[in-house]
Amino acid sequence: MTRSEHIRALLEEYARQRAQDEQDQQARVARACAARPEIAALREESAGLALSAMRSILSGQTREERQAVADHMKVRGREINARIRALLLEAGLPEDELALRYRCDRCRDTGYVGEAPARFCDCFEARLRARLYEDGTMAGTDRENFAAFDESRIPEEDGQRALLLAARRMCEAYADGFPETRSPNLLLSGAGGLGKTFLLNCVYERVTSRGFSAVRITAFRLFEAMRRQHFGDGAEGESFDDLLKVPLLLIDDLGTEPMMRNITVEYLFTLLNERTAARRHTVICTNLSPAALQERYGERVSSRLLDRNLCQAAQLKGKDLRRL
Repeated sequence: MTRSEHIRALLEEYARQRAQDEQDQQARVARACAARPEIAALREESAGLALSAMRSILSGQTREERQAVADHMKVRGREINARIRALLLEAGLPEDELALRYRCDRCRDTGYVGEAPARFCDCFEARLRARLYEDGTMAGTDRENFAAFDESRIPEEDGQRALLLAARRMCEAYADGFPETRSPNLLLSGAGGLGKTFLLNCVYERVTSRGFSAVRITAFRLFEAMRRQHFGDGAEGESFDDLLKVPLLLIDDLGTEPMMRNITVEYLFTLLNERTAARRHTVICTNLSPAALQERYGERVSSRLLDRNLCQAAQLKGKDLRRL
């Protein structure tokens, strides 16, 4: 799907969400009225109050008479609302039980904020980025999160458990402190099956659950974004700019992407350099050692990956946990 197609699909999803919001509200209203029938009568009176007041105002002969009608409407409206709140509390329900509830209070599930010309809400931008880069290959965060971390599965031999627990503490502190982290970047390295991707997913789940925008992407998908940008592949080429700007970018399996002249190293350097300059956060998992990173990408890229002033690093060792 192109970016425009993703936007259209997401707007349709938001429209369905608004319809669901209204259905949920109607169901809550029905339950509240069943519990306290007086609520239904009060809501009906409230609905007719404005129309009745408007008719009275239009028929009023003087400004004072019109003002008196408006004042009475406001007073009676407050009385009705107060009585409804009291009835809800008596029924053991929250005061806002009858209000519309949105997934995003800022845009009210429209996807837009601001006056004309409106712009996409941050929640919409975050979900759009996820649609653009999530290709189904990344594990679900319902299965890979800090709560699901099971240290009993990690062998103690050769310090493997201690290394992974230390990496877990580092990642959890990073995720809980985001965006005020000790350093903007994390680098998790080591052979396959040691828990690097699991920890990356843990960071992603914790940061996004706290309301921040993040994109996780495989190195291959990153390469595809760089290639499209290089060849100006229509609107899809804009996706590389999203990766430059997202507050938290998580790259899995760096080092498995194709090496293409004038693209892989050059665009990876641009990505890391621009994000570092803007103090944006990046988490990277790789099977490559520091020496192998330098050999593959050269000094300019590796220096940004390995700079201790910018990056906390954990190198994992031990047995492949997927085979235990």
